[in-house]
Amino acid sequence: DINKIAKAVVLKDDKALVLLRSSSERFANQWDLPGGHLQEGEDIKEGLLREVYEETGLRLQEPVDNLYIKKNTFFFTAQMPEQDIQLSDEHTEYKFVSIDELPENISNRFKKAINAALQP
Repeated sequence: DINKIAKAVVLKDDKALVLLRSSSERFANQWDLPGGHLQEGEDIKEGLLREVYEETGLRLQEPVDNLYIKKNTFFFTAQMPEQDIQLSDEHTEYKFVSIDELPENISNRFKKAINAALQP
């Protein structure tokens, strides 16, 4: 069973939340989507909610919708809750970006997910 990963495109005003990975992490100083590796036997959506909470302090509210699956990564969309973001040590900053504002140092698979989520 390959490691399953769940990532959220958290939307606010036609923009998506991206997080900058800290320099001590894998993929250091790359922009990232909230989410991460699921635990053994964990429900995909429950794992997503746990990972997003651990990384940002956000409690995503339903609807949390399936966007698509690519290999072992499950992408979801959710609306930004009315909360402040509290980053964990994994990330050093966050911002909301439109398709035109996507940073260069973000992987193509995350760009594709953000594009898919922000398309009308």
